[in-house]
Amino acid sequence: MNSSKPDKSGKTYISSPSKTAEILNLHSIRLKKSLGQNFLIDTNILKKIAQAAELKSNDIVLEIGSGIGSLTEIMLPQVKKIICIEVDNRLVQVFKEIFQSCLSSQIDLIESDAMKLDYRELITRTGATKVVSNLPYKIAAPLILKIMLEAPEIEYYCLTIQKDIADRLTAKKGDKNYSSYAVKANFLADFKILFSISRSCFIPAPFVDSVVVKAGRKTSKKTADINTPDFFGFVEDCFLHRRKKLINSLLVSNEHKYVDKINIIIKILHGIGKEKNLRAEDLDPDNFLFLYRSLKAN
Repeated sequence: MNSSKPDKSGKTYISSPSKTAEILNLHSIRLKKSLGQNFLIDTNILKKIAQAAELKSNDIVLEIGSGIGSLTEIMLPQVKKIICIEVDNRLVQVFKEIFQSCLSSQIDLIESDAMKLDYRELITRTGATKVVSNLPYKIAAPLILKIMLEAPEIEYYCLTIQKDIADRLTAKKGDKNYSSYAVKANFLADFKILFSISRSCFIPAPFVDSVVVKAGRKTSKKTADINTPDFFGFVEDCFLHRRKKLINSLLVSNEHKYVDKINIIIKILHGIGKEKNLRAEDLDPDNFLFLYRSLKAN
């Protein structure tokens, strides 16, 4: 954990332990576990995140869960604008006090539940080019997919998330963490774990480990023909019963829509050298794409 002393420039950052405590105490704020609120109190780590985000002077950054502005403060001198999303009205008021001179000119603050926003509309309106966030832990997993689905224009992400979610995002075929979530996420982007963050760098200290991941949006023409929501539904059906054979999961999927296609599925699997008794976790993302396309063609 960093010290609360000023850095070489004489500046004491919001993220110093004493400054964070001072701000929270002054406003009688206790962070809520129900909202997944864990504040980073290590300025060096925050600077490392900003560096990993490869910030440029013309970037318009989307930051979700801006809190009292610990990461915002670090990024602000390096970018054109930051679009901050915060659901907690208590923190919104504190943030406005701290950054009042930058509001509207270099910061847009939106008080909203990040899971209820329309990111297609938001990106069109704000022109955001990157997502750099210490994501609220409670919503991190579904939020990543939501933003990527709704805002394909954003090509770069740098995110602080729980290690278990990062393990799910980066899981490969046969890994214990490999699931429909991994297949869907990797259809949309390439994920890489950059570095870990100790629990002691947060207030309150979370019960899980944290990591910083970067993600680069996939824009391959090879998948331009894919109806993404329909493909995702197919993948979910394949993983419906994780320990069952893929064929059995599809047989009992919603509306039993694959019952009359099982023989075709078996034939397609044999065509790529796979046995009919395999489980969904035995197929890699490209296999799922091939299977989906072949089914649609039939």
